[in-house]
Amino acid sequence: MQYRHAPAANHASLDAVLVSAPGRPTLPVRLTLELLGRAREHLPGPGPVSVWDPCCGAGTTLAVLGLLGTGITALAGTDADPGPLDLARRNLALLDPAGRAARAAELDGLARRHGKPAYTDAAAAARALWPAAEVPWTVGTADALDPAATAAALGGTRPDVVLADLPHGRQTSWSGADARTGPDADSAPDTAGPEAGFLTAVASVLASEAVVVAAGRGRSVPLPSGVRALARLRVGHRAAVLARAGDLR
Repeated sequence: MQYRHAPAANHASLDAVLVSAPGRPTLPVRLTLELLGRAREHLPGPGPVSVWDPCCGAGTTLAVLGLLGTGITALAGTDADPGPLDLARRNLALLDPAGRAARAAELDGLARRHGKPAYTDAAAAARALWPAAEVPWTVGTADALDPAATAAALGGTRPDVVLADLPHGRQTSWSGADARTGPDADSAPDTAGPEAGFLTAVASVLASEAVVVAAGRGRSVPLPSGVRALARLRVGHRAAVLARAGDLR
């Protein structure tokens, strides 16, 4: 895939600042920015957007967008598992000066305790973060397969873009549906597995013109039968699909 919206850059310092949940999927920083840019190509206009991650985990995708993205008016994260959401709140707190200062102080403490220069470097990187704007954000527990629960968690936010890294890590699973397993899971047809139901449920709480971006491991991300993708992308072992919410419904 050729990157059109995310120039090559070294994001190692940001990776060192963000906190992650071991065993859970995390989108690379550059790919996160590129996927948002690709989604914006399919929106009705070039204006600011709100973004929802319905399986946000530790919130790294949303934090990356808030720290490095532009033209974002709101970020919303939900997850069926409340376990990693405290990490999500810590990551999204980096959008605020007090949150960045707290993370830098935490890393300074780790540097003193363990004597590792890497922590000192990460503390300096935390202090150097400077988002284009202080974007409002919310995080809450909701199963994306339950439209009523997700609508309640989103409150007044009406997302323009959904950006989801679908469950595939050691500590993730589908809630409310059986995940595909077995050696042929990555090559199953587009009507198989829980992905299609997930995307349909997510789309049910969106405006018709909203764009849903779903990334995952394997050769492709399945869509519901009859739904035509706006675009499909492949980067290494990851695939992504873009679809219109109205088409998914």
